[in-house]
Amino acid sequence: MNEITLLVADDHPLFRQGVVDALSLERDLRVVGQASDGNEAIDMIRSLKPHVAILDVNMPGMNGQQVTHQVASDHLSTRVVLLTGYDDIEQAIHAILAGATGYCAKDIEPQVLTRTIRAVAEGKYAVSGNIFNRRELDRWIDDQ
Repeated sequence: MNEITLLVADDHPLFRQGVVDALSLERDLRVVGQASDGNEAIDMIRSLKPHVAILDVNMPGMNGQQVTHQVASDHLSTRVVLLTGYDDIEQAIHAILAGATGYCAKDIEPQVLTRTIRAVAEGKYAVSGNIFNRRELDRWIDDQ
């Protein structure tokens, strides 16, 4: 089992710590950094090079969408999962088009989040708990 390194970024300390605590229970997941805003998140992604970054959509400074776009523009290898308080299909599509590989509501169950992280680390895509390969994702987007 390969270890998956993670960055968790959210401007709400209690929520961020809850995500970190839930993920730390998984033997194959290791949180290597925490950020409280988008600017800190992109700096940490560049320096720590985590496999997966879990980003809040709404953060001060750069928001999660902007960080995602920067990761994609800079061709960084970190895959991005966006967490949001608003589980909206249109926003999920915008997130994927911006370069995110995952999009989940903040009320996600911990086991669904860990499944999402493992899937995106393997090169798949995840939207609201559904796992896709690229072809399936493209079809799903076309159907929306």
